[in-house]
Amino acid sequence: MKNTTFFLLIFFLVLGNKLFAQDNIKQLLEERETLQQEYKKKESLSTGLFGNRSKDDMETSIQKLEELIAKDNQILAEYEHLKANSQAEFTEKYNELIQQVNDLSQKNQELLELTEKHKGFSKENHAMIEEIEKNQGLAIALLGVSVLLAIIYISKYFSLKAKYKKLEREILK
Repeated sequence: MKNTTFFLLIFFLVLGNKLFAQDNIKQLLEERETLQQEYKKKESLSTGLFGNRSKDDMETSIQKLEELIAKDNQILAEYEHLKANSQAEFTEKYNELIQQVNDLSQKNQELLELTEKHKGFSKENHAMIEEIEKNQGLAIALLGVSVLLAIIYISKYFSLKAKYKKLEREILK
């Protein structure tokens, strides 16, 4: 939950910075358009003799042109700033993706190793189960033989005991 909140915060900050930068460029372009219109007005002025341009007209025109160039430089600087931020974000995201790929590759390798271990354990377990089943069958057979022998000996015992008592009675009579 904390990670999600953190990433959303970063996303909105980056998005806000981009929108702010785009709004800033839009504002600079509008200001440039205004300066260009003022330059065209000053360029068309002719207050000199015989309808020619005077020195003041030329200086005003040059001043507006210099303002226009300064605004263009401001716009280019803002574009460079956007470009640098964009490249930094791209590099950061690229590095994050590479780190994620490395992490996933490492986890994949660990899973492959665990799978191989599991296969080895599975083979060992299967062999142990077969041996246990074989031993269990042998144990059951031995138990059966032991029970059968016990029954035979018990029945023999009681039969001999009965004969002994019978003989004893005959001898005592």
